[in-house]
Amino acid sequence: MKKHTESIDFVTVVFKRLDYAKIIHESIKKYVDYPYKYYIVNNGDNSESSVELKELKEMFDGEDNVVIVEGVHQVNQDDGGCVPAISGQKYSQQYFIDNYGWDGYTKYDKRAVGFGSWLQAEGMTIGTKMGNGKYICQVEHDVVFLNKWVDDILPLLEDNSFVSYSWRYDIDQALTPQWSVLKRETIENNFYKEPEDLYPNCHYKDTYGLLSLWAREEKLPYVILENSGNDKKLVSKHVLDLNFGEEGFINGVPFMHHAGRGAARSIDYYKKWKDEVTKYLNITL
Repeated sequence: MKKHTESIDFVTVVFKRLDYAKIIHESIKKYVDYPYKYYIVNNGDNSESSVELKELKEMFDGEDNVVIVEGVHQVNQDDGGCVPAISGQKYSQQYFIDNYGWDGYTKYDKRAVGFGSWLQAEGMTIGTKMGNGKYICQVEHDVVFLNKWVDDILPLLEDNSFVSYSWRYDIDQALTPQWSVLKRETIENNFYKEPEDLYPNCHYKDTYGLLSLWAREEKLPYVILENSGNDKKLVSKHVLDLNFGEEGFINGVPFMHHAGRGAARSIDYYKKWKDEVTKYLNITL
């Protein structure tokens, strides 16, 4: 059995708004008292002339715990907004088949999903496979940690297959792409139908939905924490002064905030979130 390092591998997929990754890392340094590596996966332009890759490398220069990873190189930077299986898109279904080998449908339930979901899953897997930490923590780009959580949450993995902060009831899956943590051995030593299919993918429902299905069918326990997305009464306990986003709680304390669709929001939305979060973390970008 492969020996893993006693550490957490954080994985974030970014597209364009790179300050999100900087903010996440500042919150990791502030609230995670555990050895870690942070894998930042750049989706979009990964060419030799990529402005994003250059900026990321400069942004994290000297940060030994940060690894900049080349993710999916998008043929056209605006194709992530398409739903390949639906006609009338800017780019045809054949475009996605020819360039990415994907027809726009989930593998097992044949659900049409957006190309952005596929891109995110591919990037998550690329980043995940770069590491060898005992724990893997998926962190979407517009998430920030608000308080310490490691000592309360990692022990839950001794008896549970994964921990996530929220549940998406319309498609019956945990919001594992937004924030989740599990042991690396869970996805390395198990599979649903094919080897390695418990790494992030778009095989069922949406990004990383197969992990929830596998756990249910195998009757394996998992933990969905208290959160203000599923329980709106908890909005009153938010620590960030924002009229959008959700917060996840452990032992009644909010430990993370997820803004939601951060790469696609307006500049005003992005600025408001960034201003509030940097104030909370007491940092300057």
